[in-house]
Amino acid sequence: MLGLVWGLNFSLMKFAAQSGLPFALLAALVILGNLLIFAACCLLVVGRIRVAATSWWFFAGCGLLGYLLPFFMELFAAPRIGAGTLALVVALAPIMTLLAAGATRIEQITWTKALGIGAGFLSVVPLMLQDVSALEDVFGIGLAVGLAVPLVYALYHTLIARFWPPGLESFEVAFGETFAAVVLMVPVYLLWAEPGPPPSFSISLYWIVGALLVFSALEVWLYFRIMRLGGPVYVSQSGYVAVIAGVVWGALFFDERVTAWIAASMALVLLALLLVAPRSRGADSSPDGSDEDSSGEDGAG
Repeated sequence: MLGLVWGLNFSLMKFAAQSGLPFALLAALVILGNLLIFAACCLLVVGRIRVAATSWWFFAGCGLLGYLLPFFMELFAAPRIGAGTLALVVALAPIMTLLAAGATRIEQITWTKALGIGAGFLSVVPLMLQDVSALEDVFGIGLAVGLAVPLVYALYHTLIARFWPPGLESFEVAFGETFAAVVLMVPVYLLWAEPGPPPSFSISLYWIVGALLVFSALEVWLYFRIMRLGGPVYVSQSGYVAVIAGVVWGALFFDERVTAWIAASMALVLLALLLVAPRSRGADSSPDGSDEDSSGEDGAG
């Protein structure tokens, strides 16, 4: 589900680009909308918004590693190495997450997990083999920045798994991270936004912004929920699913061709998920061994 929703965002962003809505304004609307959604979910589902002041560094790190740095690094790298090559580079994130989780002893590295990560990475390769020319002339500063993106994501996964604030539910952590991202991104938006009146909203813009709001909020909540149930290595596999799902959504919405390479990629992704799926603890346990279902929103799930 997380990979399908994440992959859908690629097509929604393409719809947004075709509508003429400035990207900076779209990013601001989505992140502010997500903040309101998570605030409402905290109050309605959890019954509180409890973001401890002592956890400010955790949420600042989440906003920096999960929003700000990947946003600008991908924006810098994509036009220099191509979107397809960037997707392959970002697919290194689960491998780096496995290494980071093992180094910090959050998870034990096993041969089964290593094989699962390898199968997931191989699932992206068939997509690149459809157009080998995309790999030409990619070496340079763009590739260096692109290679840093999966490292940032690996640090992000590890930070959340290692330092999750005790007692906070998934919706509360999602709210705290989004609030930190708003604080970090608003100054960037003010510097980036073009002067002049905002574009007039049409019906098409309403549904695009609305869809991005709903699905991006669902994506964030699913990420945190799966992180607590399966750990950083398992949740990082959603990146593989998202790459494949993005191609399939594109075929549905924009008549992009689905080939045998894509079918092979899907099969490898399923194999990877089966290999990396957590087996050493119950489905209701969090990575640190605590039982998250003891209270609040996660207990209702």
